[in-house]
Parts: sequence; C-alpha cells; structure tokens
Amino acid sequence: MIVSMASIPPRGSGRGSAIVGKPSNTIERTFFLYAGVPMILVLVVVLAWLTSMKVSEFIDARESLINQSSLQVTQMNDFSGDRTDEIEVIRRELLADIDREFWQHMTVASVLLLLGITVPILASKHIARIVNQNLNLLRDRLTKGARECSELMPQAFDFQEFGELAEAMRCLLSEHNETEQRWKGAEQELVETNNDLLKHVEALQQGHKAALSMKEAAELTQQQLKTANERLELAIEKSQLSAQQADNANHAKGDFLAMMSHEIRTPLNGVLGFIEILSETDLNKEQSEYVDTICSSGKTLLAIINDILDFSKIESGHLEFEVRRFNLVKALRELVALFFNQAAQKGINLRIEIADDVPRLIEGDETRIRQILTNLLSNAVKFTKAGEVCLLVRGDSLTNTNDLSSIEFEVRDTGIGIKQEHLQNLFSSFSQADSSMTRKYGGTGLGLAICKRLAEAMNGKVWATSQAGEGSRFYATIRVKVIAGSKQTKSHPVASPKVDIQEQPVIPSSMALGERIPLQIVVAEDDNANQRVLKIVLKRMGWSAVFKENGSMLIDYLKDNPCDLIFMDLQMPIMGGLEATQLIREGSAGEAMKKVKIMALTANALSSEESRCLEVGMDAYLTKPLAVDLLKKKIVSLFPLHGRISH
Repeated sequence: MIVSMASIPPRGSGRGSAIVGKPSNTIERTFFLYAGVPMILVLVVVLAWLTSMKVSEFIDARESLINQSSLQVTQMNDFSGDRTDEIEVIRRELLADIDREFWQHMTVASVLLLLGITVPILASKHIARIVNQNLNLLRDRLTKGARECSELMPQAFDFQEFGELAEAMRCLLSEHNETEQRWKGAEQELVETNNDLLKHVEALQQGHKAALSMKEAAELTQQQLKTANERLELAIEKSQLSAQQADNANHAKGDFLAMMSHEIRTPLNGVLGFIEILSETDLNKEQSEYVDTICSSGKTLLAIINDILDFSKIESGHLEFEVRRFNLVKALRELVALFFNQAAQKGINLRIEIADDVPRLIEGDETRIRQILTNLLSNAVKFTKAGEVCLLVRGDSLTNTNDLSSIEFEVRDTGIGIKQEHLQNLFSSFSQADSSMTRKYGGTGLGLAICKRLAEAMNGKVWATSQAGEGSRFYATIRVKVIAGSKQTKSHPVASPKVDIQEQPVIPSSMALGERIPLQIVVAEDDNANQRVLKIVLKRMGWSAVFKENGSMLIDYLKDNPCDLIFMDLQMPIMGGLEATQLIREGSAGEAMKKVKIMALTANALSSEESRCLEVGMDAYLTKPLAVDLLKKKIVSLFPLHGRISH
C-alpha cells in the first residue's frame, strides 16, 4: 500500500483521529479479498472434491458388502439358522467399521474446513492490524512537530522501512523549522535595520549638527548598511539551503515510492505466477472459473498499483520520457486491435479513422502516448453497452521551424455519457464522474488525471464533451517532432484492426525450448515464492536452474561452476544485484564469468532502474510480475545463434 504524503494532515489538525478506522477496514478487506478469500475458495473446492470421492467410496463399499453377504446367505440356505445368524453378525460388524471410518474422514474434513476458513481470516486481520499500526505511528510522527516528537521515540515500527522513513522525515522537518525560524529572524532584523536607517536619515535632514557629526553619522550609516547586506546575503543562503532540503525530502518520497513498489510487486509476482501455473494444470470447469477470477483480481490489483505508481511519479517529478522514432499509424492500429475482442464480446463496433495530415513517422514517447489512448479507449469500451467506439486522429497541415506538429486524438463513444455538472471534476485526482461509477465499474479515479498530466508534459492537453445518455467525446493533443517525408497519403478507416506479425523460424512442437537452446542457468533471488515460480516456469521450458539467495553466494558459486545465464534480483540481503553484477564484470567470479549473460528480474518498476541495470553491465531487464512470453523473447534475444521461436 502506497501512502501519499499529501494525505497527512498538518500539525495541530483535528482530522488525524478521524481517519484511523478507515485505513484499517480498507487494509483488512484488501488482505482478506485478495489473499484470504482465494485460499478459502481453493480449500473448499479441494475438500468438496475429496469428500465427494469418500462418499462415493463409502456407498460402493456398503453396497459391495451387502451384495456379498446376500450372496453368501443365498448359497447357504441348506445350512442351519445359527450359521446364517453368524454371517449376519459379521456383516453388521463390517458395516459398522465402514461407517466408523467414513465418519472419521468426515470429521477430519470438517476440522480442516474450519481451520481453512479461520486461519486466513485471523491472518488477514493480524497482518492488517500490524500494517495499520505502522501507518498510524508513521502518521503520528509526521503530524507532530519536531519538538513534540520526542514522546514517540520509545515506540517502534514492526517494519524497519517505516521507522527509517519516519526518522528521515522527522529530521527534515526539524531542520526545516529551524531554517524557517532563522530566516524569519533575519527578515525581522533587516526590517528593523531599514527602519533605523530611515530614522537616521530623518535626523540628519532635520538636525543642524556640525560637519564632523554628519560625517560620523554617515560612516555609522554605511557600517549599518554593510551589516544589513551581510544579513541579507546570509538570509539568501539560508533560503537556498531550505530549498535544497525540500528537494531532499522530495527525493526521500521517491525512494519510499520505489521501495513500496518493490515490496508490493514481489509477493504479487508469486501470486500471479502460481495462478498462471495452476491454470495450466488439469482443472474442471468450476475450478477453471475460480482460477480465472483470482487471476483477474490479481491483474486488477496490479493495474491499480501501476496507476498509483504513475501518479506518484508525476507528483514527485520522477516521471521520465523515452523519446525515440516510431511508426505512429502502425502503433495506433496495434493499440486498437487490443480492444477488438472485448468490443466484439459486447457487440460494439470499434473503428479507427486516420486523417490525411497525420504523419506516419514521429519522434516521441510511444509508451506514454499508448498509455493515454489505452485509458481513453478502455473507458469508452467499459461505459458503452451498444453502438460504437471510434478513434479519430487528426494532425496539423503545417509544422513550425522545429519540425514540431500537433496531433489530436478523439475517442468517441455512444455510451452512458456524463452529466454537465460532473465534467469539471472529471480530470481531478482520485475522482470519477459519479461516485456510483466506482462501485459499479471500479477504478482508482487516477486514469484521466494521469492522461492529463502526460499530455501536458508533451505540450498538449486533454478535455471532454458529453451529454448524459448520449455518449461522450474525449480529446487529447500532443506535440511531437515529425520525420521529414512521413505524411499520410490518404485516410484509412479500420473496422477490425489486426496486428502485423513478423514471420520467424518455428521450433518443432515436440522440441522444448531448453533442448533447442541448452543453457546452464543460475538465479539470484531471496524470495522463496518467486524462486518456486521461476523454477517451475524454467522447467516447463526445458531448463533446470540453481538458486542462490544473495549476490555473495552467487559469486562464490560462479568461481567453481560454469554458467550461461544469470537471473539477477536487485534487492537482496548481504549483497544486491547491482553490486554483484559490477563485481562479476570486474572479474570477482573469475575471468570466464566476466561476459556471462545477466538478466535483471526485479519488482522495481521505475524507468530509471532499467538504465541503472544496463549501466552496471546487465544484458536485459524484466519486471515482476513475470510475463512468460516476454521471458522467452528475452532469452532468445540473448542467444541469437541458437535460433528463434515463434509466438
């Protein structure tokens, strides 16, 4: 869970106690819904399946025993009645044994079911209570001033990261308060000095003192002016220091953001990884529906985390743009194709129309442009029950001297529309047009706010027009550099976009990827769940791997063992992935390992992390949760001499 600094009330505010209960309920519900409920459902399904098997076995055993006893009685009609009674007694004893064994199994199943329901609920409550205690303690430390914070010092956080952040923020606030007091004192002294100077000038003008007295007064005034200038320079230096400290606080917020992103994505990688592995096993229809629901919930949680991460990066000034040349028309058609199946399932006609003046080749951040349009198209399809959704793209017929052109995107739908009084808050953070939309359609309320910030960062803007019940029109403009000679020759409306797929040599289906590209793989990963996920994924591809829990253990292993590929986590105890990679490239693991292929596999999703990994010598970069298809492509790209696979 990511905590926004803007949500912390100022010192002395009475709102602090009003928000204590809400985070607890939200945290507890989140843990229960996304961890406890799936565990309970899986346990219930498994116990139901086992119970049905035991019931079936019990019924078959009873029928078999009864039939066998009846047959014996029939065959022994010529024997005496005592013999028949003896057989009946034996049959009853066997039936009693079967009944007793059956009810023992049912008792065990009931106990397991009770434990399977109770343990996740209690665990969710316990974890939520610990996290909420940390958040409340962190809030108390941040809302109380530096002088009042001493009474909280004996209290400790359950998680070290919260304690380190609270201590850093306490020191920064204390230094900031002291700097502010010094600055106000200097300002007051400057005002008083100026007033004194005015009084001296007035006294000199009104007085009839001797020339020597006037000279002494002038010298005194000059000295006071010099002192005032020195104080003013000191005040300026202190103001600059205060600005630097504020910048340091902003960096601390960015570090906290990166840490929370890593801590959330690491367990989420294990959850989504095992769900994907479970979905590939033999499941009945009902179990498959449960697994699909869990997977969908996990992906929804990941999308929410990504939205909050993007918004926090924008707010803290850490958002970076990767400007490169790409084919805009091709990218737009591929983007629309992603929504074609979803629209077809709802019976919606999905179209794209590109005007004649839209350039084909441009220089810009393709990922951020896709992010804006993906959000607008996703909302259009989500809120449209019938009719059509259309993406219209228009461009400038003229470009300026810097070859910059304005491109306008319009997403038009025939959906539910938006009331006029709600349009003004549409692009505000953490808001939707109507609060009922959140309950019905979900979402964080950050998507359109992020689109607005991204468009403005590309010298554009975002706005919307709509009427309730008559659909909506969302507009986004950006300014990009146009590559000479890349204008469209004619417009191409597309009703059913398709993605171009390049042909690649195909590996026979009977041959595993590990047989085609034999590799010796070592994984540096400290999380047990992520180790198991990666181990199973690699095994299904045809590889086995050796796992080490930190960079130091990895280097010791490489000194005596060969290796072709290393999967390197970044944050590990004792020695992290960046330091381990640098030491390997310097020869600490031996000369033979200096050029081994290293692929970063991390939960950090900040764009700066990839640059850092490549700078220290890594060959590829992947983020968690792990995408199996992307993993295959990365491995094949690192070993091109062994061939290619098709997707």
